[in-house]
Amino acid sequence: MAHNPAQYARVAADSLDRLVNDVRAGRAEWAHPHAVRQAAEDLLRLSDAMATALQQMAAALDPADPATRRSAGALHLAGQAATTTAVQLRNVRRTLH
Repeated sequence: MAHNPAQYARVAADSLDRLVNDVRAGRAEWAHPHAVRQAAEDLLRLSDAMATALQQMAAALDPADPATRRSAGALHLAGQAATTTAVQLRNVRRTLH
């Protein structure tokens, strides 16, 4: 039986929410460039995976339905943005030692 892939997106979103909330509240901090680099590496993985997942979601929609076609287009643009994010995070990885 196939699993619902949306559950994985929820776990990732919940984790990022916790990260942002902990930094905002002072329970976590970017104390060293190494921590920034490691987080950039992990967010790069996330961005690459998100780009792929968005393309998979777009491919799962019915292209014959006009409403679905618009959604697929928006998912495609979101996938391009995630790819751009991944490129920028690769630049971070190269420049932070």
